[in-house]
Amino acid sequence: MAAFGQLLRTDLLDVLPCINVHASLLPAYRGAAPIHWALRNGEQTTGVSIMRIIEPLDAGPVAARVSLSINLWDDGASVGRALALLGALAMDRVLQATIDGTVVWQDQPDQSTYAPKVTAADRTLDLRLPALACHNLVRALVPDTAAEMRAQGLTLRVWRTWPWLDEEDARVPEAALRVWNRPGRLAHSRGARGRLFVGCGSGALEILAVQPAGRGVMGHAEFLCGYGGRLPDCVQVPEAEAG
Repeated sequence: MAAFGQLLRTDLLDVLPCINVHASLLPAYRGAAPIHWALRNGEQTTGVSIMRIIEPLDAGPVAARVSLSINLWDDGASVGRALALLGALAMDRVLQATIDGTVVWQDQPDQSTYAPKVTAADRTLDLRLPALACHNLVRALVPDTAAEMRAQGLTLRVWRTWPWLDEEDARVPEAALRVWNRPGRLAHSRGARGRLFVGCGSGALEILAVQPAGRGVMGHAEFLCGYGGRLPDCVQVPEAEAG
């Protein structure tokens, strides 16, 4: 099974043992959204596990684990495609070993983490956070949905970003420096190759693909051609909770 999305009854498992492909290196990220939470937490490595299904969620013994490196350009779509291929190959090996009688099932360690379902509240882009954390949220939501930010009644869904993290990096664009460490502040460079930046709690986030409400996804230059003159100086930033 893969991405079945439902728990199987114990009486069924007693008569029909089942094998599952899970998109994490178990026992890490048991649950419904392992790819999302691995990306959102900034993991540099994830993978797939071939496990036997038992009643506790994603807690069964494992016959194979295959690792995958994650880079900053990866998102949920690219990681999902890579893990689907790795999972299919790993499942083929485990099934062949099962037929040959050589498969070895190993119990999972006790130190597990959980990857719950993604909710609407998880889509809000909290620009008080560092630029890297904001970037991780954006790429974790793709391809199912997008992070959101609001500016004077304009809702923007953010599909692709790049984090600028080091102020001393000579490659940092001048427009990014104007909003550096200024959460919610917007700046953009003009011209046919205009670029759009928003300030974060630390660093700046470059917006590469964005979708205004009721419109399709646009690259940053296309968006600025249509909306650059109407952009406010800042987007909404959640208020800090009272201590």
